[in-house]
Amino acid sequence: MKKTILFFLIILINQLSFAQNAKVHDSILKKKIDSLVYVVADLWNKDLDSAETMANYMLEFSNKHDNLRGIAQSYGTFGTIYTAKGNLGKAVAYYIKAANAFKSLGNDILVSKVEYNIGVNLLAQEQYKEAFGYLQSSHQFNLKNNRSKDLMYTYPALATIDLRLHKDLDAALEKLKNGEKLAIKRKDTIILCNIFNLQGEAYIQYNKNLPFAISRLEEAIRLVNIKQPNDHYTLGYAYVHLGKAYLKKKAYNKALVYNDSALVHYKAFNYNKGLEMTYENRKNILVSQGKYRQSIEASDLYNQYKDSIFKKDQTSQIARMETEYETNLINKEKEKAEANVKLAEVVSKQNKSYFIGSLVIASLIFLASIFYFKRLKTNKKAELVKLELKETQKRLAIEKQYRDSELKALKAQMNPHFIFNALNSIQDYIILNQKNIASDYLGKFADLIRNYLLFSDTGFISIPDEVHNLNLYLELEKLRFEEVLEYIFHVEEAANSDAINIPTMLIQPYVENALKHGLLHKKDNRKLNISISKHSDKIIECIIEDNGVGREKSKEINKKREAQHKSFALNATTERLKLLNYGRDKKIGVEFVDLKDNEKAIGTKVILKIPVINP
Repeated sequence: MKKTILFFLIILINQLSFAQNAKVHDSILKKKIDSLVYVVADLWNKDLDSAETMANYMLEFSNKHDNLRGIAQSYGTFGTIYTAKGNLGKAVAYYIKAANAFKSLGNDILVSKVEYNIGVNLLAQEQYKEAFGYLQSSHQFNLKNNRSKDLMYTYPALATIDLRLHKDLDAALEKLKNGEKLAIKRKDTIILCNIFNLQGEAYIQYNKNLPFAISRLEEAIRLVNIKQPNDHYTLGYAYVHLGKAYLKKKAYNKALVYNDSALVHYKAFNYNKGLEMTYENRKNILVSQGKYRQSIEASDLYNQYKDSIFKKDQTSQIARMETEYETNLINKEKEKAEANVKLAEVVSKQNKSYFIGSLVIASLIFLASIFYFKRLKTNKKAELVKLELKETQKRLAIEKQYRDSELKALKAQMNPHFIFNALNSIQDYIILNQKNIASDYLGKFADLIRNYLLFSDTGFISIPDEVHNLNLYLELEKLRFEEVLEYIFHVEEAANSDAINIPTMLIQPYVENALKHGLLHKKDNRKLNISISKHSDKIIECIIEDNGVGREKSKEINKKREAQHKSFALNATTERLKLLNYGRDKKIGVEFVDLKDNEKAIGTKVILKIPVINP
């Protein structure tokens, strides 16, 4: 999907060019900076390495003359160069610096344009929530100031986020419709074709109105072939989604023809993400046709391109972090130098006042004061260094415990017993020649593993994503219980929002505990209820209730067994709760309730009260 976003990005970058259309100032300094901008812009399409060298010179020249306008233009230029090179992480770091510089200059128009560039770069890296913040800010500015040309880009970019996050289809289509009107009004055929492609993708993704989706994609192909027949990206995008549409219609031969047409265009464009998507689609088509040997070849190519993209993403993120670290280091050094200058100015004024008052007395006082304040300053500085060192050590220790606890919780949740049981059950379906069921469960197992790894790194997760992961987990556990497991989710509408975030994988260990220690010891009538509600504006309440044998009976059973059945997942979660609650006014609360009927255990209820996280 990265090139989808890059398309919108490159178009806006070309119109931005950071002050190419600006009024030429009379000063020689500003004229030279403007000239450098033109030179770099001319090199973008010829030699990116030379453009980078010239941008470095422009930044050094602007810093030397303390020209904030030139510094901002230099940062924006670096962002453009690294975008063209495909180093999106480094491009984002420089665009953020450019946005901050333009804010200092009060140039809201360029701030909005740079925010758009940041947003589409993050969107290309699948960092959807971060991307939304920047794109929404740019979009609101364009709406307020009626900037129709820029709105033509922000509408489809925001619609793309809606589709990637599986948000409301109607909201995404409304944005695309607005973008379509602007593209028609401005007679921008390529933008219009890309919007047609996104409309087709939207209907295919939600499996709605496939004939209309196909007509949109075919119209995009027709217009591109007329306007720009060498636009392999747009053509490949349309063809691969036509393949998906006909796959849903079970017209497999037609789907394969369109999909192979997409391969031709993506290979010509050397677009790895498109090739990954196309080979995945080809694999699905061949499996549906029963051509398993050919599907394995397509699957190998899909994994090859997927690994290549993953490695590139990692490199891009590391480059971004390095650039941000270097920027912070430079800013700290600059602040330190400015503080030293101010301190020197204060001391100089004091010395001058003492000298004028009385030469002899002032000289003695001055010398004594210098000695005294130097000594006092040295002592205070030593004390501050010691205090900062202690605080740093304390913070690092807490952070290390926090990360270790998260890792323990993750390992506990994905314990070897669960993985073995899930794969063993899937193997049984394969042996029984129930390949479709095995493939379905294997796909769910892969999705669950990927989601756990993804969200364990973010630290927080939305309620809909948490419910989705829990549902995947319970579907797989159902194999272990030989389908004798009934579970129900009750999610209050007010709590079921992407805007509400809680700590990652906080609920799952308690669900696992209910299965392992409560329901596993029953032979039939196993029931599990999970309810999530909004207790208040700041608190989410989650209740996990099972009709198992109860905690006391479970302990007795575990004592009789030779193997140790210590609940590692809950212990790790308890440690993690302590760290999450550290220094917070509103803490995560956990309450266990033993359910009984006339002193007979009929299950267990766990009540979690979780403060909402503001990421």
